[in-house]
Amino acid sequence: MSIVVGGYLLIAATAYYFQEHLMFHFAPVPESYQYHFNSSTEEVWLSGQSSHLHGVLFKANDATKSPELVIYYKGNAGNVGSSERLASLFLGMGYDVLSMDYRGFGKSRGELSEQSLLSDAERWFDWGREHYGAQNVRVVGYSFGTTFASHVAAVKAVGNVILFAPMKSIVDMATRRYPFLPEFLTNYPLRSDEKLAHAPGHVVIYHGTADEVVPFASGEGLKDYLGADDAFVPVDGANHYTVATQPSVQADIKGRWGVRRATLTQTLPQGGLDPSRESAPMN
Repeated sequence: MSIVVGGYLLIAATAYYFQEHLMFHFAPVPESYQYHFNSSTEEVWLSGQSSHLHGVLFKANDATKSPELVIYYKGNAGNVGSSERLASLFLGMGYDVLSMDYRGFGKSRGELSEQSLLSDAERWFDWGREHYGAQNVRVVGYSFGTTFASHVAAVKAVGNVILFAPMKSIVDMATRRYPFLPEFLTNYPLRSDEKLAHAPGHVVIYHGTADEVVPFASGEGLKDYLGADDAFVPVDGANHYTVATQPSVQADIKGRWGVRRATLTQTLPQGGLDPSRESAPMN
């Protein structure tokens, strides 16, 4: 029995010690590194006492409308260099898109903690509000990035929020993957469920029914925390990497963001562009 208990404690201690390496797939580059994009871009820097954060502003260059901004909280793999594929979907709608790297990714530096990451997410929204006006800023989260988008939706009262392939929380994901470990081991609970319960804006969730990374059931668990004017939209047959690029999803976004409507919950058909592997949470 003591051998079994000792083995379990060793596994638990190892999981606790290496949890950041399980959650974050760091891809740092030197500050002098030059990203190459097809879109027009500008670098954006946010510096503080404990951090030096980097983002890229993709410019729509649409002279037919007043500038509006999508703040894109990406997944936990790669860096901002792989954000153009998702950004291009919103550039095509006429929005500028700001994508940023979390601490330890790309050119961003700083000590990691849940509180620091949530604070960084707020600071990026504040930058967008300062440069575009609060009424012209929308928030999009993908996979792991939906935890930060959900937080900002709650504390910054964002008008329009889209979550692609979200998880109910990191606690929920950890429980599904490691059911033999206690919940209190995680230093990053990132409770999107609790945040969305206090988000006053219009929230729409798109989750592929064939998602092989974030279980559909985890995202579906957020339905209970949405408001009457929000929507959870299952995307039939889409996986983790194709959900955002479905033509039906893009058409639905244009309809919702073009004219605010009452809640519409429906199942969208399969089909779409080549998959993007920009986001791969907790692999």
